[in-house]
Amino acid sequence: MRGVIIAAVLLLCGVAHAQIESDDGMLQVRQENGGSVAVRTAGGTLNQDSSLQRRWYIINDANSPVRLERAGVFPRFDEREGVHYFLPIGTVSPKDAISAIEVRYLLFDIWGEHLRTFSVTKITDSSTHVDLQAGNRWPALETEASQLVSVFAFVTRVRATDGQTWTYNADRMLQRMQALGVNVGQKDLLADDPWMGNAEIFRWLRILARGDASAKGGGVQR
Repeated sequence: MRGVIIAAVLLLCGVAHAQIESDDGMLQVRQENGGSVAVRTAGGTLNQDSSLQRRWYIINDANSPVRLERAGVFPRFDEREGVHYFLPIGTVSPKDAISAIEVRYLLFDIWGEHLRTFSVTKITDSSTHVDLQAGNRWPALETEASQLVSVFAFVTRVRATDGQTWTYNADRMLQRMQALGVNVGQKDLLADDPWMGNAEIFRWLRILARGDASAKGGGVQR
């Protein structure tokens, strides 16, 4: 876990300054550099010859009782487990005291196709800031980790300390993302099924994938 924290700090120090991409008066889109697409694996480093940088898009609603800052997702390979993980990063700054918040991350590959949608829920009393990273990670296939290029992050729900709840406008968010040229549909805004966060399932998928590759390789050799 310590290594993950150090990697995140290095990532924060190494990225370019953020810039405002666009603002339609209600939904402000902020684009930030999410780091190199190079990914470490058990067999070496993928994409090391590419100059591509990941792009993080943070979308804030003017009506939201909080503001999302420096939010995105980056892949990391756990050598001990032999599993790739997607790790979220980000900070929420409340305008008033809150007791819970939900943030969603939409991931897209090099071709602009939707990969995954993650949801982070934090239940905590805060009037200053909320860290979205601690304790959250999702297993990923190597192809997903190596092809991740764009991440869109936005707040979906906020519960104030007095019990009132704010919920984002899904239709407006969808239209805003589509206006940016993103190939996204209504169902893509929904978080992935819980089983997709199970590392054990991903281990079995990797084993099956390796077995299939070995079988194909054996056929070619004959």
